[in-house]
Amino acid sequence: MIDEIKAHPTYGSTLPVEDTDRKLVSCDDLLEELARNRSWKYTALLMSLMLVWLGGTSNVFITEFAGIDPTPDDTWKCKSIKCFNLTRANPSLLHKFPCEITNEVDGKKELILGSSDIEWSLEHSSFSAEFDLYCDVGFRKARKTLLMSILFAGGLSGFILGGYLFDRIGRKNTAIIGMFIVTFSLLMGTFCHNYASLLAVRFFVGVGNILQSDGMYLLTAELVPSKHRHIINGWAGCLGSFGYVPLVGIGYFVISWNNMFLAASIVMVLTSLQIFICPESPRYYLIKNDVEAAKKSFKALAKLNNMDLDLENIQIIDAGKAKDRNHNVRQQLTEFIRYPSLLLETSILMVIWPSIAMFSYGFGFGWGDILPDRYLGYIMAGVGEIISYFMSVSLIDWQGRRHAMIFMFLGAALTYLTAIPNVEFGSGWTLESVSCLIGAIFVNGLYSGILLWTGELAPTTHRGIVFSFCSGISRVGSFTGPFLFNNLALITSKAVVLGSLAFISVFCMMGSFLLVETRNKPIPVTGQDVEERRNGRKN
Repeated sequence: MIDEIKAHPTYGSTLPVEDTDRKLVSCDDLLEELARNRSWKYTALLMSLMLVWLGGTSNVFITEFAGIDPTPDDTWKCKSIKCFNLTRANPSLLHKFPCEITNEVDGKKELILGSSDIEWSLEHSSFSAEFDLYCDVGFRKARKTLLMSILFAGGLSGFILGGYLFDRIGRKNTAIIGMFIVTFSLLMGTFCHNYASLLAVRFFVGVGNILQSDGMYLLTAELVPSKHRHIINGWAGCLGSFGYVPLVGIGYFVISWNNMFLAASIVMVLTSLQIFICPESPRYYLIKNDVEAAKKSFKALAKLNNMDLDLENIQIIDAGKAKDRNHNVRQQLTEFIRYPSLLLETSILMVIWPSIAMFSYGFGFGWGDILPDRYLGYIMAGVGEIISYFMSVSLIDWQGRRHAMIFMFLGAALTYLTAIPNVEFGSGWTLESVSCLIGAIFVNGLYSGILLWTGELAPTTHRGIVFSFCSGISRVGSFTGPFLFNNLALITSKAVVLGSLAFISVFCMMGSFLLVETRNKPIPVTGQDVEERRNGRKN
């Protein structure tokens, strides 16, 4: 079987061959051979690795349903002496929405009745009602939005931790640590009954999400040959879109907001069990100069295909490239200076990532405000995302990574500009809401595309740290996106905000033009490969 694998040079590099009788092959060669002989077990394993994206949707957006604001249609009654005395003196207050019962203190509007004074009769319990976060008075709405955005502050911490762990203990082990952090944090949400504790829960969910989702994505990208990576990337995106189904189901059928966190933790566990049975990436072992462990990973994959993969008489080219390299943080950072192309491409990615994250999570946490119905909004968002991933997979395969990203950034910019005029369609629908649904298709395609492109641009020796840099800086965009999208109505000029988003999209489009095309090209192993690839690229 191994005799059929053809060795190919990688970026023109020459490597010393210790044993001329050994066949020289690369990881890409071996992965392509495994893919050609794939069985249903092999295919099922690779496809199951991205199931964490299906479960991830629930733990990211669960606050949108656990914290639904009370409305004027919901009833309430007094439970404090203060409330009884106030309504006895003025019975008409009993027919008002509590958000309208205010007074001014030092020129600022303040609520007279809070959660300690009234009891709501709600179909679903809500931390928004329990923690007094439902009225747009003072900083109350900002405090609620912080519960959404603190997830991404946790992600920033996860980036720092992941930058070390991905390339030290491996993609798989890091993902397992992330899974335990996410699951335990969601379980703590089941017993949470104060605002500060819920902030802590969301923060640690953010930490675990980065470690788990990025770890599994890196692992999957390194187990899939070049010609199949865009397909598995689209599959991951589709699973994330289908994740809106259990999310909406939890929000609709689970009555207690605390139990919504419990349900999200169960979904997370059920979609993460495959982490324990998948092999570690052989590319990771090779950059650690552990050739025997890499061969064991290849043999474990071959066993799923019932293949007799004889690796004793071959030399893996990737191992030779990293042979004399000290794989530590100092060495990695030094090579960003030694190889300017690696620094340039990583810097461009670190501009594009936070922009896409701001767009994506701005939409993700804004559907309750953008569309007339929250449940319909998230279902339509899921449908739109599925459309976007089919579009991005086809476009990336047809036009390549760079041209596809340029097209989708342009589409996002145009939809932002289209959303500026105030046009009403009736039943709560506006030109802005329709434009946002269309814009979300382009944005989610961008999110899928940048994950794939980053995995192919970054060399194996730096893939973990580059992903961590990009994921970490993207938390800035993720943090600001919900604040921006949820408060558009309060901003003096909506045209300025949407025009600025369009400008950012065009700016990122120009950045995409400066990056290299990676379609059907071998993944670089070291920073030197990146330098050689860029010097030899053709537009």
